[in-house]
Amino acid sequence: MAEERILDQIYFSHGYLSELERTARDYGTGEGLFSSEIHTVTAVSDCPGLNLTQLAEKLGVSKAAVSKFTSKLIKRGYLEKKRSGSNQKEVLFYVTGKGKLAAEGHSDFEEKTFGPLRQLEQDLSGKEKMIILSYFKRMRDIIS
Repeated sequence: MAEERILDQIYFSHGYLSELERTARDYGTGEGLFSSEIHTVTAVSDCPGLNLTQLAEKLGVSKAAVSKFTSKLIKRGYLEKKRSGSNQKEVLFYVTGKGKLAAEGHSDFEEKTFGPLRQLEQDLSGKEKMIILSYFKRMRDIIS
């Protein structure tokens, strides 16, 4: 029997997470949303009134990408935009009732999907966690 390798587990985990990212899911609205879409809705739900620049920073993507996501989500009824009271050129984003429902559904999905993984991490001893983190930091240094 071949020796089990850490790298094999990383490949498996990467595949699992990649599948989560590329699969549209229904978060309670009857429509599928991709990861980039639901994370945009969730970010606006968490911080109502963000402008385009702030939302791009929060999501870690370009303003062009946020513009694309928000336009799509406005058309689909998840977000709405309003002009800022102090600066009529500035557009601020808010969730609609449908967006709020999706954000709540996403929160439930996150807890169901990642709650056991967070618990697994909490159950690690300090030494186990230190060893795992050390491995991944060294790996990151090699690949970056």
